[in-house]
Amino acid sequence: MTDCDLCGVGIPTVAPVRIFKPKYVHSYPNGMWQGLCEPCLNAAKKVNDENAGTSCGKAGKCDFCGAIAQLFDVDIKIPSFSKGEDDSTVGICKKCLSSIGEAHERWEKEKAAEEHAHH
Repeated sequence: MTDCDLCGVGIPTVAPVRIFKPKYVHSYPNGMWQGLCEPCLNAAKKVNDENAGTSCGKAGKCDFCGAIAQLFDVDIKIPSFSKGEDDSTVGICKKCLSSIGEAHERWEKEKAAEEHAHH
């Protein structure tokens, strides 16, 4: 079991996303791997597609990599024992959104290859 790095849901497999955390740039110059569940991956991909040509957003600290940058709001659902799930919004920088977009493409190709292999 592993946890999604955005919503915290525990699932067997997450989609790997390579990000560059400013705090660890010297230790991991090629980036670090974070994992996203499919709903968080799809939500971030949607925001990335909608804001492909824009660089505006609100300034702040990225909830995914920790960088101070322009952020885009991504709506996610956080698991809750009392309600089932809570709606939440996280701010993600353009660099992370681009990495998530690439990871989404790889994830979809892997899923398609698995489905094809099972048939």
